[in-house]
Amino acid sequence: MMLIALDRKADHCKRPGVIQLRTPLTQYARHDGVAWVMDNGSFSDFDEGKFLRMANVALSDSECRWFAMPDVVGSHSETIHLFTQYQEKLKKMWIASKPDFFRSKMAFVIQDGCNKNSVPWDEITAVFLGGTTKFKLSRQAWVICQDAKKRGKWVHVGRVNTPPRIAYFFGLADSVDGSSLAKYDIHLDKALETIESLQGKTQLCLEDF
Repeated sequence: MMLIALDRKADHCKRPGVIQLRTPLTQYARHDGVAWVMDNGSFSDFDEGKFLRMANVALSDSECRWFAMPDVVGSHSETIHLFTQYQEKLKKMWIASKPDFFRSKMAFVIQDGCNKNSVPWDEITAVFLGGTTKFKLSRQAWVICQDAKKRGKWVHVGRVNTPPRIAYFFGLADSVDGSSLAKYDIHLDKALETIESLQGKTQLCLEDF
């Protein structure tokens, strides 16, 4: 079932089909029993200190499913550079940890220019589909997400705010987030209704849109 990752307080994320999306910007508190994932804040105003502190919490918290490593919007090459850089920074903060400890939580952000052969698959547990709207809806992005599913990776898609966009990624994404869903209950209710209505239906392929 597709989940909605909601950038709100944990109390608002206890309803079925919803998990909490925590970010260095809002820094909403986590609660026991509420699953959560973490964005890195790169889209708005990246704060390295806040990111590293929250990432360290994510690594040790069993309720956290994954955290997105830093990225640069629209640039796969710069995102790869940041991924390697911050992977090393986190490892230095957890000197005694095994490599698998990090792989079990890190998500790689897919940006323009990425392809399925340039994703650090062995280092991650999830992919976060970002990028420009044109790239997000491209065949290239779809193929990467399909490959992620075949490899058993979690697929998350950002900036999904409308029923048509939910339908587009339904069956491919394990979770989505959207600013309108976080701000307005009416949009969240509609999104959950859309997901419920799609349950049990044949998954559409890219060519069907």
